[in-house]
Amino acid sequence: MKKLILFIIVFPSFILAQEKSKLIFGINAGTYLANKNTAGLYDGNVTSYGVSSILNNNNFRQRFLYFFKYPFEISSFPSSIKYNPGTEIGIHIGKEIQNSKIYIDINFAELKIQDVVVIAVNNPNNQSTEPDYEPISLIGKEKRNMINIGYQKNIFKEDNFSLYVPIFFQLINVELKENYVIIDRPYTIDHKSTNFANPRDNPQGYGIGFGSGFVLNYFINKDISFDLGYHGQFSQTNFSEDLKPWGMQNSIFVRLVINGTDYLKKMMN
Repeated sequence: MKKLILFIIVFPSFILAQEKSKLIFGINAGTYLANKNTAGLYDGNVTSYGVSSILNNNNFRQRFLYFFKYPFEISSFPSSIKYNPGTEIGIHIGKEIQNSKIYIDINFAELKIQDVVVIAVNNPNNQSTEPDYEPISLIGKEKRNMINIGYQKNIFKEDNFSLYVPIFFQLINVELKENYVIIDRPYTIDHKSTNFANPRDNPQGYGIGFGSGFVLNYFINKDISFDLGYHGQFSQTNFSEDLKPWGMQNSIFVRLVINGTDYLKKMMN
């Protein structure tokens, strides 16, 4: 992290040393579409203190019997759990030379999972051989931090529009933030025992990746422009030694781009 901060500080100075280059600042926001390779981590049935343990906890048993009214048991866990589209925000710093650019992106994504665990309630009054089936909400929340270091090339330009193709290397950090089931109130599903490297923490870790896509730029004037972009990134989501799959993730974003060369020169003089 210290090396990253040093790089961000030195990078603008390096750009200003290049006579024909232009410093670019950007702020972006968009949608992050994660694959479901690690979504099963949140299904309530992968830890020793999952939904089964919560429902059979003697401290809560009477409360649950009062809530469901009759004897109950778990009927099913989610079979195809997946992430909802998440939010992604970030910053962009680049060095633009003629029709190309080298850049670094620092992006932050928040992901959420919403599914259900189905409970079979043995209601003797339902006049059926089958129990009543009641879904209880299952919630998961996850944070992903991504650093993209890349090169972008212009392939088309007409009037105020330009089309670019980026290629980048990615460093990605993933972290399980919350996982809980809602019955009469939220009950936390404890994942700390699944992280053998550090049992005090929720599952988290660093992975790498690479990607490409396209960026459509609309030029307003010499100081301001807007980007509409798509990034496809093939990355490793590394939660633990037993859960670090590779897969495709997708980002769709808009970005406000500012020419920072003149501003930075004035600030440094």
